[in-house]
Amino acid sequence: MKVIVDDTVVNAIDNFYLVAMNRHITLSEETVMAKKKRLIASLNSLGDYYFIYPKARWKREWITNNWQDFLCEDFHFAYEEVLDKSSQKIIFVCDAVHSLLYH
Repeated sequence: MKVIVDDTVVNAIDNFYLVAMNRHITLSEETVMAKKKRLIASLNSLGDYYFIYPKARWKREWITNNWQDFLCEDFHFAYEEVLDKSSQKIIFVCDAVHSLLYH
């Protein structure tokens, strides 16, 4: 199944690691790029097993929108199954937050 990742998700990942690199001088850009690459690969494969993850339980917006919660590399990702213009099912990844900030 096709997966679409909203720009806000990519921005959340980028912003988190930008702050992390500034706070932790030993965190290299190479390490961050490898983590981001794994995150994007995991999100792209979410279409194969999206149905096994639970509904969101902590963020009010995620609960209200009935989004599901996918955890990978200490990031929580909110996603939902939607229909595109041609009535094909797609997985839309709506939001992301690091586990340290997820409450």
